[in-house]
Amino acid sequence: MGTLLRPQITVHLNAVRENYARIRKYAPNAEICPVVKSNAYGLGAVEIVRALIACGCRNFYVSTALEGIELRDKFSDIQINVLNGLQNGSRELFRNYRLTPVINSLEQLKNWEDLLSEVKTSCILDVETGFNRLGLPEKDWSLCTSERLKNAHVSVIMTHFSCVSESQSDDIERNRTIEEQNRRQYDAYGRSLQRFQLPGSVALDAFVQNSTNLPIAQIRTGAALYGINVFPEKLSLQPTVTLEVPVLQTELIRKGERVGYGATWEAKRDTVVAVLGIGYSHGLPRSLSNCGTVWFRKGSDRYPASVIGRISMGLITCDVTDIPSEAVWTGNAMILDERYTINDLCIDADRSDCEILCNFKEMDWRYVD
Repeated sequence: MGTLLRPQITVHLNAVRENYARIRKYAPNAEICPVVKSNAYGLGAVEIVRALIACGCRNFYVSTALEGIELRDKFSDIQINVLNGLQNGSRELFRNYRLTPVINSLEQLKNWEDLLSEVKTSCILDVETGFNRLGLPEKDWSLCTSERLKNAHVSVIMTHFSCVSESQSDDIERNRTIEEQNRRQYDAYGRSLQRFQLPGSVALDAFVQNSTNLPIAQIRTGAALYGINVFPEKLSLQPTVTLEVPVLQTELIRKGERVGYGATWEAKRDTVVAVLGIGYSHGLPRSLSNCGTVWFRKGSDRYPASVIGRISMGLITCDVTDIPSEAVWTGNAMILDERYTINDLCIDADRSDCEILCNFKEMDWRYVD
């Protein structure tokens, strides 16, 4: 482990491929389609797609046509589905770059029908089942006749669920809301399959929670590929990201002295403080102030250090009083490793795991197999 000049994220592509294989094994009868929107949740869409193509994957989802163009410039023989659909002014992009639109409204369907004479790709119809975001509302389903969908080359009916990954809590009313929302959405999804007689596509969490046994032909998955364990008891996944940061300085402060902006942490004893070169400008949540953990290593030994004081723009401080100095200075501090994963970090930070991944920036990125 060499000396770092700034934080370094390592993306373990073998773990991404392993997670893809585990999801395929969990759902052997469905097509698994990676979601690589927002630069693969911040991890690097081109590198992730390249790794998954080696597994035989050929069908990917992005958010925008511009994201699709970036992939098409690198990969000529994959299907690229654009979740935001065919917008006004993007017609040439879908035609020139062979992008597959997700149709979210009658207006988008009409734009696609106008373009059909110039393209040979199919499209995907997104039906609204209760999320009330993107998607064709049920009141408009009758306007999409079987003949119209056939002529539009609609290949899949997709939808998105809003609560299937929500955990049960002590709030009885909240639990009742989640159960009712899930029931309503599965019922609506079932009606859409019956109405359109086409294969159905849902996200992985909806597949895992599908106690209704409704048919699912395609599974869209993003977070799980990147090691975010939503249902660890059902689908154990590999962490894919490690994050190490440089140790800039250590200092002995006396009992009663305070650390950081706002003087929010007071030393209860003489304390050795380590200053690390990472902060909220790199995407580390400020909510980890006075409650986060970083890790130091010496050989096979691993030592936790508490984050003390407020996290600032480019620095954090931690208590290394009880850690051997060789562990502090012979390597780099670890924010994420194979044992303290993004799942643990999001709990400590009280933030969404996907939100944290997408916000990592101003770092050195390394991809290893």
